[in-house]
Amino acid sequence: MHDDQFEVLSALQSPAFLLGADGAIAFGNAAWTALVGDSNAADGWEWLTSLSDDDRERVKHTLQRALAEERPTDVEFHVSMAGGTVRVLSVVASPFRRNGHFVGLIGVCWDVTERRRRERRLEFIAGHDQLTGLASRRAFEEALARASSRAARGVESMLLFLDIDHLKAYNDARGHLEGDQAIINVAMILHAHVRASDVPARIGGDEFAILLENASADEAIEIAERIRVAASIEFVAGARAADLGVSGGLARVEGGLDPRIVIDRADAALYAAKQRGRHRIVTWDQELGGLAMSHELATPAVEALAHDRLHLVFQPVVGLADGSVAYYESLVRLDDDGRTLLPADFLPVLERLGLLPKLTRRVLAHALEALAQNAGVAVSINLSASDLTDEKLLADVEGSIRSSGIDPARLVFEIPEPTLVANLADGRAWMDRLAGMGSRFVLDDFGTGLGVFMLLRDPHVEQVKLSREVVCSLADSVHTRAFVSAVRELIEAQGKVAVAAFLETAEILGEVRAAGFVYGQGFCLAEPSQDLSALVAAMDCESC
Repeated sequence: MHDDQFEVLSALQSPAFLLGADGAIAFGNAAWTALVGDSNAADGWEWLTSLSDDDRERVKHTLQRALAEERPTDVEFHVSMAGGTVRVLSVVASPFRRNGHFVGLIGVCWDVTERRRRERRLEFIAGHDQLTGLASRRAFEEALARASSRAARGVESMLLFLDIDHLKAYNDARGHLEGDQAIINVAMILHAHVRASDVPARIGGDEFAILLENASADEAIEIAERIRVAASIEFVAGARAADLGVSGGLARVEGGLDPRIVIDRADAALYAAKQRGRHRIVTWDQELGGLAMSHELATPAVEALAHDRLHLVFQPVVGLADGSVAYYESLVRLDDDGRTLLPADFLPVLERLGLLPKLTRRVLAHALEALAQNAGVAVSINLSASDLTDEKLLADVEGSIRSSGIDPARLVFEIPEPTLVANLADGRAWMDRLAGMGSRFVLDDFGTGLGVFMLLRDPHVEQVKLSREVVCSLADSVHTRAFVSAVRELIEAQGKVAVAAFLETAEILGEVRAAGFVYGQGFCLAEPSQDLSALVAAMDCESC
């Protein structure tokens, strides 16, 4: 075969060759020869010796089939260059015929080394957390789905959820760089203590998941405890932070059980570990079932929030002497195919999924719309711990109030006493900025601790709403009535308005009046209503 018969191939800058029916290279242009040497005279498939060991048989099989079937094909292989450099070539081979007879395959090569390197990098990024190098949440969920399938065939596995105790306070005290180092330290501990078959992943800020494949409950507990102890030693000795540590929740991966329910159970066990004092491992069992997020409830709640299928009902805070209304508290409900989900149903679900700030944004939008439609009234919305620690949410709230044109004084924010105590710096940031605009604040659920009267001195708190426990204790005895009256007097001595909430019976309402309360809230004064305009009109009539 003469080179002048392949002028086009000779002129190509890319490597090109003619592969004969016997597997020998019948012609190779200069670029091809530079890659594999002068293989024109090579016998049969001997030219494949220039390819990597892993590629040789695969490439031979692919080209043999194309030759036998006289059809086009494509294949990739690695070629070792001088100096040890390895390049990746992609070959497209097409049938070549002369005078109607099949001669072989003409192959043209492209160097795809850099493209493949970028693709591998993107695959790694998609499958791994950038800070720790652990598997990403997506990769973890894929591994869990495979483990669930194996569990159906009798291969036992366990799921371990972990997070770092007190990391937020550590971040506040030391800075986020130190916080990131704590996360990296935990990742290193996981690498050191899990088995080669396990899948450790970072699934959130300070949240980790480890799929312990082919592990019994006892083996999983042993591994989890080793990790917990190692983390405590690391943080005390290395970071000099005695409060840092890890808590964990374990759940069995069961065949036929939706992987999302396994995640719910591990999360519920982790939640129980936190409730029981942190720095411990808890295994999910039926007794924790009440803490677990029911998947049957979680999915409707998330979907209702995503599609803004929520509505507000309003309940007034009422003057006990004249029936006047101080403001209307907004209470959120989610709508799910004809049924209404109450806060007790969906708030724990959304909290564990980190969706409470999103819920608050939606509630604020609905509250501002209600204010625009009802001049002269004030409406309150409730804030959670997740809200207070979300700096972006605070900025969004400020922006929404400004863009609405609503007088900020008509918007009241209620913060439960335990939430404010646990997040005092964040709570005060909210009060400073929103009260600076003119909005008002209510200290809700007061009396849960009764050791935080210092909060009564905060100038941004306008009203103090007593907890159910305090209000209901009025019916207990003369001594408790005197105690509650003293609490009311202390609140009023600080220039605040005391509100007795949860007035559900005429008896409690009478006790509240006798104790000297000026404002109250509850079913015996007014039931919550979705129609704020009608409720305002009704309350105006009652106060006439």
